[in-house]
Parts: sequence; C-alpha cells; structure tokens
Amino acid sequence: MTGVTAKGETVRLNGDLWTVVDVAPAEPLAEMVATILEEEGFVVLVRGAAPFADVLSSLGGVSGETTLVLVPEAQAEAALALIAETVTDYEGEELEALLAELEGDVKGGLGDDLGEDEV
Repeated sequence: MTGVTAKGETVRLNGDLWTVVDVAPAEPLAEMVATILEEEGFVVLVRGAAPFADVLSSLGGVSGETTLVLVPEAQAEAALALIAETVTDYEGEELEALLAELEGDVKGGLGDDLGEDEV
C-alpha cells in the first residue's frame, strides 16, 4: 500500500478492493472518522500511509503520521458523503490543539478504571 495518499484512490488488500475515504494527519483523527463510519454500519480499515506504520499500530503504538481510512470499494461513495456531512477538517493551530487534547485524553485515561484496591 506504499504511496497511497489520495481520497478516492482504490487499492487491493488481500485480494479485495478498498477505497481511501479519508487521509488524516494523525492516527487518533483517523480513528475518530472510522468510529463515525462504523456506527453507521460501514466496514472500515485504518492504515498508516507510511511503510511499517501498521506494525507500530499492531504493537499498541499511536502514530502521529498520516493515516488512511479505507472502506470496501462498493461502500466508498456513501462513506465519502457521510464524511462530507459530519467530519470537520482541522488545520493549523486548530489541528495542533485537537491533537494535544486527544493526547491528554489518552494519557489521562490510563488507570481511570482501576479502583483504589486495584492500584
């Protein structure tokens, strides 16, 4: 999947055709888009655009690199329409502020589910 970075581009993964419906500047933003799509019944893949990004993700790492959101080719048009209606494209300072907020949520959320006896 090397070199895929454009919305609407179709790629073959494991024999199936998938279409890029979002190109996010960081994995947490791609995951937000994926959640919206999944809640509407879409089948979704989130993949790093850079080589080996998927390896980092599978090991539990969060990438600050460009991340792709893909759906099966047959669902692409509907997914793109839903994204256009519901997703805000953040840029510049707004993007930096959102990423900092998301990073704080991840760090602040660790261990929140543990009771006093479990710590």
